[in-house]
Amino acid sequence: MNGGFQSPLRTALAVTRMEWRMEWRQGHQLAAVGLFAIASVYVAFQAADRQTASGAWTAMLWLVYLFSGFTAVGRLFDRERSATRRYLQWTVDPLGLILGKLVHAVLTTTALTALVLGAFVLFLGWPDGLDAAGHPGLLVLGAWLGGLSMTTTLVFVTAVASQVKSGGGALGAVLGLPLLLPQLILATRLTRGALDGTPFAMLGETPLFLAALSAGTSVIACILFPYIWRA
Repeated sequence: MNGGFQSPLRTALAVTRMEWRMEWRQGHQLAAVGLFAIASVYVAFQAADRQTASGAWTAMLWLVYLFSGFTAVGRLFDRERSATRRYLQWTVDPLGLILGKLVHAVLTTTALTALVLGAFVLFLGWPDGLDAAGHPGLLVLGAWLGGLSMTTTLVFVTAVASQVKSGGGALGAVLGLPLLLPQLILATRLTRGALDGTPFAMLGETPLFLAALSAGTSVIACILFPYIWRA
């Protein structure tokens, strides 16, 4: 029984290490994601000012975060579209493969959260009223949970789309949009509430919903991906 559990976990660790090695070898891709995020924040800084209201601050944050996340996670299964797929089908446990991809995406999201929030605070500062009434810790938690929920959905969608020989990009957009919209609504509600100083009791369920969405999407991906991978 232990052996059955060890194989996917070992595969997941190996896939995570492989993904990071590939990222470092192709450092221009990581640099491109970081540059895109910082440049987007700088454009927002030029268009706005340091006294930006919390609503506009939240909207700009999630626009930058959404497109940066698409750029970072959308190419996660590019190598599995190539001739290496047949080799991987025979040598890699599919559950371990999707787990490794999820772990890599979560680590990438954590780094992206720190980068985007740091750039926003550096260029735009905190919105009016945050120092007096807002919850900076809840803001960081909301940004991370929202990004995590979005990332697990993108991993699932790109995993499905990568198995389609033609039209995978269109399929990813069709699947992703209705799944991402509720998560974005919850994430913006949480971050806006954190900025405005909304009592935590009124926001307490939103972090739980985002965490549940992340966990649920990850479980569905782990259940469905092995069948899609072998098809």
